[in-house]
Amino acid sequence: MFEKVVFPMENNNKTQAELYREERKERLAKAAAKNAKRSPKSIKASKTAKKVISIVLAVVIAFGAVAGVLNFFDVPQKAVKISIDGIKSKISLAEINYFYFQTWSQAYSTAMQYEQYGMSSGFDCTQTPDKQEYTEDHVQFAGVALEELGDIENPTWEDVFTYSAVSQLVYIKYGAEKAKEAGLKLTEDEEKEIDQQFDEIRATAKQNDYSLNRWLRLQLGYGVTEKMIKDITSDSHLAEKYYEKVTEDARNAVTDEMIKEEYAANKDNYDIVDLRVYAFSPDLGSNHTHEEGEDHEKEHEAAEAKAKANAEAFLKKVTDEKSFIAAAKADILSKDNKSTKDPDSTTLLEDKVYAQVTATYSEEVSKWAFDDARKAGDTAVVDGGNGEFYVVMMKTLPAKDTSSYSSDIRHILIQFPEKNTDGTPTSSKDEEGKTVTNITDETKKATKDKAQKILDEYLKNPTEDNFAKLAKEKTEDPGSKENGGLYEGVMNDGKYVKSFTDWSIDASRKPGDTGIVETEYGYHIMYYVKSTGTKWETAVITAISGAEIEETVANVVDDATKAIDIDSVFINWTLKRENDHIANIIVNNLGSHAGHNH
Repeated sequence: MFEKVVFPMENNNKTQAELYREERKERLAKAAAKNAKRSPKSIKASKTAKKVISIVLAVVIAFGAVAGVLNFFDVPQKAVKISIDGIKSKISLAEINYFYFQTWSQAYSTAMQYEQYGMSSGFDCTQTPDKQEYTEDHVQFAGVALEELGDIENPTWEDVFTYSAVSQLVYIKYGAEKAKEAGLKLTEDEEKEIDQQFDEIRATAKQNDYSLNRWLRLQLGYGVTEKMIKDITSDSHLAEKYYEKVTEDARNAVTDEMIKEEYAANKDNYDIVDLRVYAFSPDLGSNHTHEEGEDHEKEHEAAEAKAKANAEAFLKKVTDEKSFIAAAKADILSKDNKSTKDPDSTTLLEDKVYAQVTATYSEEVSKWAFDDARKAGDTAVVDGGNGEFYVVMMKTLPAKDTSSYSSDIRHILIQFPEKNTDGTPTSSKDEEGKTVTNITDETKKATKDKAQKILDEYLKNPTEDNFAKLAKEKTEDPGSKENGGLYEGVMNDGKYVKSFTDWSIDASRKPGDTGIVETEYGYHIMYYVKSTGTKWETAVITAISGAEIEETVANVVDDATKAIDIDSVFINWTLKRENDHIANIIVNNLGSHAGHNH
């Protein structure tokens, strides 16, 4: 929940076609809302629990004092335990306080970011959660569907945060319990890391003249103690170990026969296509009727008919891919002769499965593209059913994506030196403080020659063991030096430099392949170890194993969460105090902002 803020683009200069598209989508959404009885499934607790645990300790260290001294020993919060169906462990009110507060903190922070960019999250940062109604309009932001809250009438954000807190606790406790049953334990390094985090918190508490437990309660909620947070942190690590084991076991249990059956039954989920697509949207003009009525509908129908005619005229100009791009360029410039929009890249849709084509354009385009009768080079005007008409060209037919999902590789990095061969620096800072590279061709050649010499040395004994030995001796990458230059699971996720990634996941790559790749860091002598699976196989395995995990884990956690009455007397009682705690923070923050405004 609340993990990502999408920053808006400037929309002051939208075309009439774009405005029409938005207006029509809004009308369709309103119509769909009237018929919808259920909202989308919420984000699973498994996607949020680990993040909450990972950030909470940093929050404690950085958070300033926000409330007065509370003369209460929090006995009920520690003593009252809530049973969990199918799980031996129980949940304390203090633990609910802790996760409730963290979930509120995340929502508060994210909502503030929304406001900074002129967006509305629907969550009011000036009010406590219990004072704010939670409706269908808030589901996209919070990720919790109304039906997940059970039979609560007129739910509030307090109910949402309570549900999230309970679901995260169930997820952690179930996973930790299963981990212990399986004999999984924390490593010494993991235990040391937890201790170090608490040493930092203890130092922060001391600086503010508080004992550690008093500081934790003040920052994280009533009943929160060092032991409780340590137990939750340890259990969170154990739970992740268990869920990783479940995932690995489920994936390993997938057989070749299962892969064949799943692929045959759901090819459109895995096959990818390449298309050329150019969209025509109805242009209503600046004087169209905004009010619903006969004139309004006639204007829409006329605009849609014109869009269709324009699409058909465009299609007549298309004989091949080159003419498609030329027609797109001509249409773009006819609307804006100063446009810098690239007609090649903006009309190309590559490596997309059925659902992705639908999400980008419409399902009608997907139906056309994935039709068994389709041939490469086919063209058509497709009525998107959403007010738009698409000129489409089949570039490649649906087929398995045989490129590597990820690869294991070894490399030896030879970095560019600090100075060029002529003595000038290879990098400098510009006026804005950004690094500018000034590497000369001579320096690049000298560095590449050094890399080639090492590659030649390897080729005298072309084994993986020899490459690993040379990497330990010669690489200038400290991150992989000790393990022989090994990087596992390299994929196209932006983690690595593009040229490095492209070489690693090239579909033609075979074990033992070598090469030299240039990046901004220098030259990499590459050694291909193996592919960890093609993209289509990985997708099929993920689908099969995911269904198994859903059955064996997610359903258990979901059912146990739903069985807990989040509207119980005890939970309401403890959250009343926690909302008072939050109210104090809100008041202090509002006062701080007012001070800055003056």
